[in-house]
Order: sequence, then C-alpha cells, then structure tokens
Amino acid sequence: MALWAMVVFLLGVLALLFNLFNIFEWFTPFWAVILMAIAFAMLTRIAQKEKEAEKEKLVEKIMELEAKLSKYEGKKT
Repeated sequence: MALWAMVVFLLGVLALLFNLFNIFEWFTPFWAVILMAIAFAMLTRIAQKEKEAEKEKLVEKIMELEAKLSKYEGKKT
C-alpha cells in the first residue's frame, strides 16, 4: 500500500512538473493536484496506522511483562 501511495505521489509530482514546464499540456494541473492529494492522504493514513500498531504492540508487551513480573513476585514470597 505504501509503495502504491508513493507511486501515485510521484506521478502527481511528475504531472505538476510537466505542467510547469509545458511538456505535456494534455496532463492538466488539476489531475496533478488530485493525484498528489490522494497520495498524501494515503501516506498519512498508512503512517497513522503504523503508529497505532506500534502502540498496540507496546501495550501487549507491557501486559506480558507485568504478568511475568507478578509470576516471579509470587514465587519469591
């Protein structure tokens, strides 16, 4: 998904450059902006989901370590 978002973003940048330098006039700046906006939204959503997944993993690890700690504390007493 991140790879496709990067490809779409690069296509949008390429289209904008083509428009600025009047290389391909048929590829309008409207589509360049649309492509870049979609790609940017996809990239930010992916980054947000990755952060949420990291937080969930950390919470699970904390719970696992707390369970181990309580088990070891129970054995000592």
